[in-house]
Amino acid sequence: MKSSYHKLTFFLFTFCLSSLLGQESAELHPWTDLNGRTLQAKFIKGNNVSVTIEWNGKHFDLPMDTLSDQSKALAEKFMLKSAGSEKVDADFQQWKDTSGRTIQAKFIKSDKLTVTLNWNGKNTVLPLSMFDQESQIMAAKLQSDKTSNSVASNSNPVIKVDLEGELSLLAEYPWANSAGKTVSGRFLDVSKDDLKLSINRGTREVSIPLASLGKESQSLAQKLKIMQVKAQKAGATLAKKRKTMKVPAVTDADLEIEHEFKDVEGRTVKAQFIDADDLSVSVVIRTISKNAIPLSWDKFDSDSIAKLEALRRKKLEVSSRKPKIISAKGNRLSYYGNGKYKDYNTVYEGDSYTIGLPYSGGGLHVWINPGADKLPDSAKGNPLGLRRMTIGFISQYVDRSDGKRARRRTRKITSFDSSPEPSLDREKITLTGKYENGGTFEYNMEVNRNGMQFWSRIKDPAGEEWPTSTRVSVGLHGVVPNVKDLPMSAIKPQIGDGAFYMTPTEGKRIKLPFDKKWIDLKIPRGALSSLKGVEVMGTPYYHFKFNISPNNGKDMNFNYSKGYGGTFPFQGINLDYSSKEKNTEVPRSRSLKVSVTKK
Repeated sequence: MKSSYHKLTFFLFTFCLSSLLGQESAELHPWTDLNGRTLQAKFIKGNNVSVTIEWNGKHFDLPMDTLSDQSKALAEKFMLKSAGSEKVDADFQQWKDTSGRTIQAKFIKSDKLTVTLNWNGKNTVLPLSMFDQESQIMAAKLQSDKTSNSVASNSNPVIKVDLEGELSLLAEYPWANSAGKTVSGRFLDVSKDDLKLSINRGTREVSIPLASLGKESQSLAQKLKIMQVKAQKAGATLAKKRKTMKVPAVTDADLEIEHEFKDVEGRTVKAQFIDADDLSVSVVIRTISKNAIPLSWDKFDSDSIAKLEALRRKKLEVSSRKPKIISAKGNRLSYYGNGKYKDYNTVYEGDSYTIGLPYSGGGLHVWINPGADKLPDSAKGNPLGLRRMTIGFISQYVDRSDGKRARRRTRKITSFDSSPEPSLDREKITLTGKYENGGTFEYNMEVNRNGMQFWSRIKDPAGEEWPTSTRVSVGLHGVVPNVKDLPMSAIKPQIGDGAFYMTPTEGKRIKLPFDKKWIDLKIPRGALSSLKGVEVMGTPYYHFKFNISPNNGKDMNFNYSKGYGGTFPFQGINLDYSSKEKNTEVPRSRSLKVSVTKK
């Protein structure tokens, strides 16, 4: 556990108090953690490791790796301003990638697939698809200005595919129907009747009737199909060659760092290897984006192909190697120290979803995996899939040391009585240990093909001034990465028909569709103050359905709170489950049930 964990825990469980701040001043900004919980605070300073914020007059250090992408980008923006980095030469422009991260670089040239930038004094060739729409338009505009030496135009450039020019199976193209309407997407396949595309930068697949497309788009599909067949044959040939190729020596650590690679024209790029198949290599250019970018093997020179093949083999070796076990210590369970299940004590892998208990021991993480070809780019670097839910135990007390203001705080675990050995087939988990005040806890979790169940009990030491209460908490994460900077036209395809379905203890089930704001849902006052079940399904969850419900929980509290954004339901919700009569226990007979099923 990191040394700054205690400060982070304070951040996580006091986000709900931010509403007490009243009107937001110009100095306050939203800071969001990986579970989607937010507080409003003032930026003080930051570096690559942490960001310091001021909240209620006190300074707190938040580790960078615990913040959402939006909050990381916000911190980087303020750090740039602090360093005066925004006062750059007029020849330099600000370039933003699809994750919202920016750099200052000088435009050199651009074509349909790439843009060449001078960054930190070095020319670097980058895929055009990794930049947001505004930066892509800027690249086209600057190239047009450079070619024609004319005054820049404020209108968007018309994108037209040169069918006789160089095409790429990894590029996104505009596909036009007979009425002239277009959709941008990457070619996946074409049959006699349909064209299959990957759209929204890999977050969604669609099939379009071939007959509905204009002649140029139909011709483009046929040309790309011919290229695909040739590429598959060439890929199979190159795969055989790579198997006998002499490659440089690499270590496990080389999988975690950037390397310098060259293309066939001698241009250099620094990137981290992620994965590879017979057709392409996926890499991440950390300084620009956290998303994996697919590049064809034949784009690299021979030395780079050898290095990439060495990294591919090393990844396979690491994946198949017997995992390293890290011993339990203090408030940390024993866990896998490497491989696919790194940092987890217990993992249950179902047919299409995975559940894991991290070494912190506070609850379970749930991932869904609809298939690598359907995962959004933001999840392709994670071998477990797409994380959609967290279920954990929360024990809190009211700190009244400040006579003017009571504060709700979390009881921190100081030790476990014992740690189960890391396992991939454990179905029942019982964890016992002590809190910082000397109190004790018992957390119980059952995991199998039928679902999950959670129950717990705690006990304060004799004479405890501030009694502790416990509950089971479920966090349903936001489903649209970088939502802050996206227009609704880019959000809607990602949320589709997604919705929360809330069943109150009395009355009919209420649907909360992701494409409506909370203020527009018109939920009757008090209608959802007490729940007996929640279901989640729709586009962002692919063919999965999440169901959360009490086990005979009539004498239990089961309610929800809005996610960190508080604007649209797709930004997530939190569910809390506790006893009405005994706040130190969630009884076994009243356990909370959670299931993940296919529709």
